[in-house]
Amino acid sequence: MEISIDIGDISKFVGRYSLGRDNGNGSLHFLRIKVPAGQIDSERLRRVAELSREYGRGYAEITDRQSIQLHWIDPEKSLEIFGKLYEIGYFTDMCGQGFSGACFGDVRNIIACPLSGKINDFDVAEHAVRLTDFFTGNPDYLDLPRKFKIAFSGCGGDCVRLGINDLGMFGIEYNGERGFVPFVGGSIGASHPGPTLAKSLGVFVPESKTFEFVKAVVEIHRDHSSRESKAKARFKNLVSEWGLDRLREEIESRVGPLERIDVAAPSQCDHNGSGVQTNGLQYYTLPVLGGVLSADKLEFIAEMADKHADGEVRLTPEQNVTFVDVDDVERLKNDLSKKFDLKEGRLYYSSIACASNFCGRTSEPHAKELLERLVEVCERKGVKDLRIHISGCRNACGCHHVGEIGLVGRPVRTKNGVVQGYDLLAGGDFASLRMAKVVKEGLHGDELVREFERLLEEMRNGA
Repeated sequence: MEISIDIGDISKFVGRYSLGRDNGNGSLHFLRIKVPAGQIDSERLRRVAELSREYGRGYAEITDRQSIQLHWIDPEKSLEIFGKLYEIGYFTDMCGQGFSGACFGDVRNIIACPLSGKINDFDVAEHAVRLTDFFTGNPDYLDLPRKFKIAFSGCGGDCVRLGINDLGMFGIEYNGERGFVPFVGGSIGASHPGPTLAKSLGVFVPESKTFEFVKAVVEIHRDHSSRESKAKARFKNLVSEWGLDRLREEIESRVGPLERIDVAAPSQCDHNGSGVQTNGLQYYTLPVLGGVLSADKLEFIAEMADKHADGEVRLTPEQNVTFVDVDDVERLKNDLSKKFDLKEGRLYYSSIACASNFCGRTSEPHAKELLERLVEVCERKGVKDLRIHISGCRNACGCHHVGEIGLVGRPVRTKNGVVQGYDLLAGGDFASLRMAKVVKEGLHGDELVREFERLLEEMRNGA
């Protein structure tokens, strides 16, 4: 295929596309497609399915940042793919982890409540989309010290894991005015100063100031976070070094004074199952364990969105798919059941696992494979009200620190050599800003399943 790009469009093309590095499952490169606020219409979904089938062996994953990830991408065909993405108005993360230094970080896909504007009239997704459009490809923000993650919640609870983002914007109404309480400095990866949950900045940001506030925080990260050490270049390190008072002062020097406010961290909410929207129509969230889909299933979801809803779906931070403006949820579920297993319970809706089978940091059992195995254990035990989060390594892409049960991969030395093992954690809660604690280290094989079963029994008995 020959791609022709007018020279006048170069500024719109360069700096908006990148391939990430894989090192497993026979894949050397992945493509992470930004879906702003997770909102994607049926036509774009079909186009992504075509890309998956043509370039990614018909495989696709929903990420926990409401993006869609393809694997097995041939770099020699990258311009073809980028050209097709450009045609539908989609771009990618810049995947600056390929650089050894503290440089070339970007603002990652900005996530938002999947039911934004549907269960109340505070449409926080509008801010996520506008800001994503602003930062993507903007040369002033393509060389951040490290990546920067932003989340918006507007449903009255925390459905986007505000506390593990560099900047989490919690939507509220205060003295009759809409706006946000920002949470800053979250990141649960292993980089300095270690796994960190965001803290409330203690100010109220009026909705009219949202854009300039977020822009100012990203610029503070760009201008002041460390460029001497990649391990210390995340925004959480700057927040730790400066403290909240100095950070507030720096922000207010850029956007003007902000009213002080004391708001507790919001309670967790997941938008599982179905419910009624403010317009009288319904929503339904389809559980997709591990976010694993195929090109055929993407096309089927698009067909269902056109047939039963308004032609749009919302990808969720739990790697699921939410249909909105549904006329008849039972008819939708009946059709979906032809290709999906519509199991109920937080075990299926809220458990997540990273793509460790592709990144090359683990051997079998990989995170998604292990999640399936542990879900089967839970089913045998009759446990469905549980969140399991699995990361293949200390980078915490599966958010194991905030799982009710979390697992993180590590190599374990045995008499037969080094094998894939996992540390077992318990008690995490991202809404209460509580980290899970390690229960057992270095588990592998049947021992891992036995300890998991033992922990289930302890939790069931209230231990």
